[in-house]
Amino acid sequence: MTAIAQIARFATSAQLNRELTDVIAPAVADCFGCILAGANSEVAKRTATALADQGAGSAQLYGCTRTVSPLLAAQMNAVAGHVWDLDDWEEPGNTHPTVVMLPALLAASHIHPSSGADLLAAYAVGSEIIMRLGEAVSLDHYARGFHSTATLGTIGAAGACARLLRLTESQTVHALALSVSLATGYSLQFGSNAKPLQAGWAARGGLEAALLAAQGLAGQAHVLDHARGFAGLMGNYDANRFEHRMDRLGTPWALQEYGLILKPWPSCGYTHRLMTAALDLRDALADRLSEITSIHAQIPDFHAEILPFMNPATRNEALFSAPACIAQILSSGNLTLEDSASEFWRRRDVSRLIALTSITAEPAQRPEMNYDPAQPDVLTVTLSTGEVLQASCATPLGAAQSPMTLEQLGAKFAALTGKPESAFDSVFSWPDAPDIATFFRGESL
Repeated sequence: MTAIAQIARFATSAQLNRELTDVIAPAVADCFGCILAGANSEVAKRTATALADQGAGSAQLYGCTRTVSPLLAAQMNAVAGHVWDLDDWEEPGNTHPTVVMLPALLAASHIHPSSGADLLAAYAVGSEIIMRLGEAVSLDHYARGFHSTATLGTIGAAGACARLLRLTESQTVHALALSVSLATGYSLQFGSNAKPLQAGWAARGGLEAALLAAQGLAGQAHVLDHARGFAGLMGNYDANRFEHRMDRLGTPWALQEYGLILKPWPSCGYTHRLMTAALDLRDALADRLSEITSIHAQIPDFHAEILPFMNPATRNEALFSAPACIAQILSSGNLTLEDSASEFWRRRDVSRLIALTSITAEPAQRPEMNYDPAQPDVLTVTLSTGEVLQASCATPLGAAQSPMTLEQLGAKFAALTGKPESAFDSVFSWPDAPDIATFFRGESL
């Protein structure tokens, strides 16, 4: 069987492990808050201005009363959810899975009425596809410069939508095959508007591929794991590794094996180990920031490549600037959307620390691991007295090993949306909703 055939069989027949609810429920609620937070961003508003008139329909744009076609809703809600880089991510595929799948599935629910339980099962299937494909193509795919949220995310969204729309196994094969032709995006676009746009195209592409397959359009089932297909052209192809990972679909579920990383701060996930280390040092430095003479960070080389902005000039660049994020945490102990909006990197106290910061990119000891516990990020701060303070971090706040509490997620939701923290509890009940389109429309307003 081809990999696509194996995935399609799994997607249409998998029985959900109810323990997955503990992982999926907070991720969906958290991502919905990210969508609401990004709805009024300049990127989201300009996207809506450019595209909203291109497709009328009843699918909701969250954070406002506007409705559009399901395809456009999938795209624009994903752009809004990803614009501030506050949405969750997963390690083996190095993707932001929820911000692609949730908008696609909510848009699909306007085509095929679906319950919270339906969304739960479809999300589980899509995330399994993304994460096991991530293992199959390895982090080499990301290291080559592909934005895996846009590549693996498109394929996972297609599988998730196929499940929600109740496609047959044969139709799901073709949905996945068609989605491969839509699966593209580049990490060189990070720090620009193109990054959230790529997430939007992935959400739309996944739903579009499923809708086309539902009408009988077909693709080649070997396009995913062939030497001249996705795996061979976009990664370090290993047929045995691919076959082994496909044999693991749902046994166990990747969400149980890896969990998800829910973000406390609006910046690239590769800044978060350093920010967690900076937070560990802050109590000792809170009244001594003027004494700092140098800051040095040591991180894996493939993390450093995604954080090229030593002196950010824009808000988008600041999200991918290790010196700016470190300096902000040392200075204030937090990084919020309000800090970004007020251009925190330009503040005198922060800009001074940015100028004192250097980064050393170390060769990854185990490049197949995103967060190698044996190779933590190390942050060293030197003071004018000659005193040296150091902290290391292998897993940041928000990772499965150090998860945010429901109370912290509620506070994040309130800060993002302006709603009371109790609103998060309401959204958190989505798995029990009899109709998710109606449920999320109500929670949006």
